[in-house]
Amino acid sequence: MRKRAYRRIPQVLLLLTAASLAGGVTTASPANQAIDLCATTGSVTLPGNLAVPVWGFVHKGTAADCSDVAGTATIPGPALSVDEGDVVTVNVTNALPPGHTISVEVPGLSFDPGPTDAAPGSTLTRTFTASSPGTFLYQSVGDGERQTAMGLYGALIVRPATAGQAYGTSASAYDVESRLVLSAIDPAFNNDPDGFDMRRYLATYWLINGKAYPDADVIHASTGQRVLLRYLNAGHDNTTMALLGMDERVIARDAHVLGNPFDAHAETIPAGATEDVVATVPAASSGLTHGFPLYNRQLHLGNGAPPGPAPGGMMTFIQAP
Repeated sequence: MRKRAYRRIPQVLLLLTAASLAGGVTTASPANQAIDLCATTGSVTLPGNLAVPVWGFVHKGTAADCSDVAGTATIPGPALSVDEGDVVTVNVTNALPPGHTISVEVPGLSFDPGPTDAAPGSTLTRTFTASSPGTFLYQSVGDGERQTAMGLYGALIVRPATAGQAYGTSASAYDVESRLVLSAIDPAFNNDPDGFDMRRYLATYWLINGKAYPDADVIHASTGQRVLLRYLNAGHDNTTMALLGMDERVIARDAHVLGNPFDAHAETIPAGATEDVVATVPAASSGLTHGFPLYNRQLHLGNGAPPGPAPGGMMTFIQAP
């Protein structure tokens, strides 16, 4: 498997983070937030009705040992959202199969001193202050990154005080927001994560938010609206996302606002990195049947081992009424 090449931000060991992305409501003053998560097993169904086992993060239920949520993991993990300035306490219980110690990282965030690993059956508590807004990728890199490849990853959003902005700048204003967690699956690995020879790892399914086209969710927007695309690359390869019919204005990389935003037809997001772009839906979009294709320019556009059916894979559409 290709070694992950993180961009600029040092890796910082941690554990996860708070509240559902659907909340996303900013507050005028910092708040204390707490959340309980489990790392457990589950499965996803890929195109062709192929069921594949995964490991993933889920919100904790009522059982201290996570037994009531065992087997429910999907990918990616819960979308987490906090407000800038919030003090967040996270409790994560390791309910993975025996022998797997969790080690979770979020590049770009700093955490209070404390343990960074959770042994099987134990719970790890971490606290941090969401000091600046941005798009962050949380993931478990245990077992030589086998845990990431199995699906232990997700999006963490830190929101600024001004609603409708990704950051504290007017250039980051948006009308529609979409998270795009990019990843891949090699079914042979997922079926035998402990015994698989990683030198033979070969992804054959390419996913956006855990789904491959034609199952990937469409992004809905209206003419003239600004669409914020939050790219998070949880895969092990650099991924270039192209958007046909409109430019992507790149405003931030790895939760750092760019001093000179620029327009691009396609942008490469390194493995483990995040990127924020804003695309404005043009007036000429009215009446389009499928919308504007948003796809992997490396042409990972099939499902299953080559020559699998195409189109498929890492593709969706921005669709205007």
